[in-house]
Amino acid sequence: MICAHHKALCQNFLQWKVDIDENDAQLKILNEAAVSLRERHQSITAQLSKGPVDFQTVIQLEDEIRKVEAQVNMWIRELAEINKARTKLEMKFVCLRSDIRLNTVNIEVANVDIDRIELDYRQMWNDCLYNDDSNDDKPISNDNCHN
Repeated sequence: MICAHHKALCQNFLQWKVDIDENDAQLKILNEAAVSLRERHQSITAQLSKGPVDFQTVIQLEDEIRKVEAQVNMWIRELAEINKARTKLEMKFVCLRSDIRLNTVNIEVANVDIDRIELDYRQMWNDCLYNDDSNDDKPISNDNCHN
């Protein structure tokens, strides 16, 4: 049962790793989108800084500004969703790490218990084989051992 539980924990941890890698990829895509939006913003700013613009250019710039604004709003929503998912993944990691550590401690305690049982058994067997009251260390009959 402990081994099956530990295996399940390890599988959950592997799934967490896949999910965190996906989240990292999403953040990378958002970062690339942010770079693109900055470049578009700089282009608009450059056009406006050249001086007076004609009516057609103003209409084109307004249209471009609306598109950039829509993309920025979408980018902010996606960033919020990815951040929320990242927070959940970080909390899941803390829980998984804690569960794995607890399970490892349980396995170690079980091993200590087994070692202690084995030591107690050997001592009981030795006590059974040798009469502690006599100094001659001669084996005695198993009939005297009733533990």
